[in-house]
Amino acid sequence: MRALISTANHEGLIELAQELHNHTVSMFATENTLKVLAAEGIHASSVSELSRFPEILEDEISALHPIIIGGIVARRDLPRHIEEMSVHGIDPIDLVIVNLYPFAALAHHPDTTPDEVLARVDVGGIALIRAAAKNFRDVIVLTRPEDYASVMQEWSEQGEVSLETRRRLAITAFQYTATYDTAIAEYLRMAESECFPSELTLPLERLQTLRYGENPHQQAAFYRWSGYSNSIGLPTVAGAQFLHGKHLSFNNLLDLDVALGTVQCFTAPTVAIIKHTNPCGLACDDVLLEAYKKAHACDPIASNSGVIGSNRPINEVTAHEMSQLSYEAIIAPEFSPEAVSLLRKRPQIRLLATNCAIEPRAISSQALHHAHPEVRSISGGLLLQTPDIVGERESEYSVVSEREPTLDEVTNLMFAWKAVRRVKSNAVVLARKLMLVGIGAGQMSRVSSVQLAVEKAASRARGTVLASDAAFPFADAVEAAARAGITAIIQPGGSERDEDVIREANHYAIALIFTGKRHYRH
Repeated sequence: MRALISTANHEGLIELAQELHNHTVSMFATENTLKVLAAEGIHASSVSELSRFPEILEDEISALHPIIIGGIVARRDLPRHIEEMSVHGIDPIDLVIVNLYPFAALAHHPDTTPDEVLARVDVGGIALIRAAAKNFRDVIVLTRPEDYASVMQEWSEQGEVSLETRRRLAITAFQYTATYDTAIAEYLRMAESECFPSELTLPLERLQTLRYGENPHQQAAFYRWSGYSNSIGLPTVAGAQFLHGKHLSFNNLLDLDVALGTVQCFTAPTVAIIKHTNPCGLACDDVLLEAYKKAHACDPIASNSGVIGSNRPINEVTAHEMSQLSYEAIIAPEFSPEAVSLLRKRPQIRLLATNCAIEPRAISSQALHHAHPEVRSISGGLLLQTPDIVGERESEYSVVSEREPTLDEVTNLMFAWKAVRRVKSNAVVLARKLMLVGIGAGQMSRVSSVQLAVEKAASRARGTVLASDAAFPFADAVEAAARAGITAIIQPGGSERDEDVIREANHYAIALIFTGKRHYRH
C-alpha cells in the first residue's frame, strides 16, 4: 500500500507515520512534510520521485500530476481504469493524508497583507483531498489529526478500514474543503459592496456537542466562526476561556451572549444579570462591588439562577458577594486567583474569562459591513442581518418636549437607552442613579410593557426615567408613566401619533427626547 502525505498541521503526524510504517505502507511526502518526517528518522520518499517531476512554483503544483491524481481517483473495480493505469505506469495510492494551512486564521489576522493571504490559497492539496474523498471506497482520506488514532486502531484490530469509516472520512473531507473555500470567498468578498450574495455558505467549526438544546428532548451543538481567535482582541463567548464548572448548556450560552453584549455597551464598571435572555438587573458604579449590588437590587427574585456579565475583572470582594447566591455562570475579562478560589466553592457555577477588555468599540461603517452576520433560523431557511450597531451617532438625540431634561436625567436616559436595546421587544426600562429599577419585556402592547416595568419598580418608579426600544404608538404609555411619577422619557419617535405623545408629555411636564433609531429585539 502507498500513502501520500502533505500536512500543514503536523500534530499526530509522527505517530501516524510510525503506524503506517508498521503496516508496511510506502510513504510519499511533499517537501515540508518530508523534512518533518526525516527529522524524526522516518523514511519517506518525495512526491517528485513518484511523479518524476520536480516541485516547482513554490510547491503549488507538486501533487498535480496525472501519475498522482490518477493513482487516487482510479477505481479498482473498473477494468478500464486498471488497464489505463497499466498503460501509463500509474500505481494506486491507498491513503491520502492532507490538511491545509489555516487560511481563515491568517485572513482574520490584522497584520497580514492581501498578497500574503492570497499566497496561502492552496491549489494542489485541495485537489488531492477532493480526489480521495470522491473515491472513498478505494482510498482512505485523512484531513484531521483527531481521526488518525481511531482509524489506525480500527485497521490494526479489524485488518482493514471499513466502508462506513471511509464514507465518514469522505464526508469530513468534503466539509473541510467546503469550509476552506468559504473562508477564501468570504475574504475576497470584503472588497465588495454586497452584504448578502445570491449564494452563501457559512464557515463554522464545532466547539462542542451540548447535553441538549432549549429542552432536554432537543439535540444541540455549539459552533463558532471558523478561524476566529481572541488574538484580534474582541471579546466573544465562543472565544472565552472556560475556567470552572460543568459543561455549558444551550440556554447558558444564549444568556452569556446577552450578558457580554450588555456590559460591553458601558465604559464605567458595569454588571448585568440575565435571565431567559433578558436583563433582570443592570447597573453602573465607580466600584464593581456596588455595581453588582445595584444590579441585583433591581429584581432579587428573578436574579436567582441567572447569568452575570461584568466589564471589569472580578475581584475577591465582588466574588465573595456573588458567591452568597446561586448563579449559573459569570463572564468577565478575567478573575483574580482569590475570586476563582471563592467561586469554585459553588460547583454549579461556570466561570468564563474573555482575556481581553470588554468595552465599547468604535465601529466604522466598513467594519460593520464586513462583520459576521447575525443568523436566525425559520422553518425552511435562515434570516441574516447585520449586527444592531449604529456607531458614532448612537448618542445623538433631539428634545421634542417643552421642558428640557436636567443633566441628571440626561445621564440616566443615556444609560437607559443603552440598556433597553438588550431587552426583548416590546421593551421598556426604568432607571435612576445608573441602575435599572423596573423592566417590561416581551409584551404585546407597549403600554403593557410600561405597566409591567412600573409594577416591578413599585415605589422606586417615582423620579425615574424611562426608555422604550420603539416609538409609542399611542399617548396612553405616557399617561401611565406620568401616573407612576416618571420624569423623563427617551424613545425613537416616528409614530403616526408622535404629536399626541408630545402633547401628553407636555401636559405632565415630562421631558421627552427622540433618538431616531429603533432597537427591536425579537
